[in-house]
Amino acid sequence: MVLLKVITGGDEAELKVKIPFEGGEDPPPLPLEEDRQLYDELLRAEFHGPRYEIFAQELWTYGIRTLTAWMRTGVIAQHCHRYNVAFDASEAELSILARTSEVREALAVDSIAAAAPRFLERSLRGGEWNPDKGASMFTFFVGGCVMAFGDVFKTWSRKRRREVEVMASGLLNSAEVGAVFPGQLRLFDDPAETVASRDTLRRILDEATPEAAAICTLMLRRPELNQREIGLLLGGLSARAVEGQLRRLRSTARALAASGKISRPRFCEAGQR
Repeated sequence: MVLLKVITGGDEAELKVKIPFEGGEDPPPLPLEEDRQLYDELLRAEFHGPRYEIFAQELWTYGIRTLTAWMRTGVIAQHCHRYNVAFDASEAELSILARTSEVREALAVDSIAAAAPRFLERSLRGGEWNPDKGASMFTFFVGGCVMAFGDVFKTWSRKRRREVEVMASGLLNSAEVGAVFPGQLRLFDDPAETVASRDTLRRILDEATPEAAAICTLMLRRPELNQREIGLLLGGLSARAVEGQLRRLRSTARALAASGKISRPRFCEAGQR
């Protein structure tokens, strides 16, 4: 159960919304004739009272269920395109949306919180919604939520990418590689081999995604972390996605070694926890 604050007629009210199960198909909206009757009833009540509270709860539940399902399946991209909403998600972010319910729910709640006041004031009170145009109130509402989702996702994405880039920046900046891991890159007794290993790491990470570089940073700085814990620190990546990043990085390292650009690194098979 999530406690939300909603705007009703200029006043704040609390609304308890249960996060619904995401499985199955999108819940069907009310038939338009029922929608028309419900709208007339809400209008007569000036969007106050028990019936409006039930309607608001149903609206939030429908919106959360629909948005989280679309994020989980990836079709949110199609709906953003339909409403001309920019949606520039990276591969890692698509994986997070598909596998991390907490992130989906947070983005859905923030999107609905942004869309709900406008829907009440302009679509319902202001008469912007018109059943004769063929869209139910719930469908109309979800369209507004998708438009709000664009800014909500952008804010979340920028914050996550900044955090990942800060974590990865030392590894990707060759001038700082030796300073990022004080004492931890002294992997070998021979100083010359240590220097060579740092150069090898630098060359591999030049080809890495920020997520992969950040994973390497965490593996070397905090070897007690497992892949699930590393994924949580990177915004909700699953353990499988962390392993996927490492697998691609190991493939890159092997390809560089096969081409003679690096010698095979003795540490490239680390991170199997």
